[in-house]
Amino acid sequence: MQDDITVLYNEGYTRGEPDPTTDVEMKCYLKWGHHTVENIAGEKVIAKGIAYIMADRLLTNDDVVEHESVRYVIVAIIPGKDFSENHQEIHLR
Repeated sequence: MQDDITVLYNEGYTRGEPDPTTDVEMKCYLKWGHHTVENIAGEKVIAKGIAYIMADRLLTNDDVVEHESVRYVIVAIIPGKDFSENHQEIHLR
């Protein structure tokens, strides 16, 4: 894990307005390259890259990833296959 990112965890909504986010800095491995992935709605979308993370708190599609002052939307999350339950492949756009 060599890359630094900031995860802006979505803390929900109150009366239709987003609650303040919790920002957490963490290490990950970023692999850049355009690829097609299926999003949460089942649509095929183009992602710009993948962040491989082992976070204390799992990410959701409502969270945002920031790297070098650029914010990326999470288009798909794939659980890791190492049985640790906290490894995630985060597909970014």
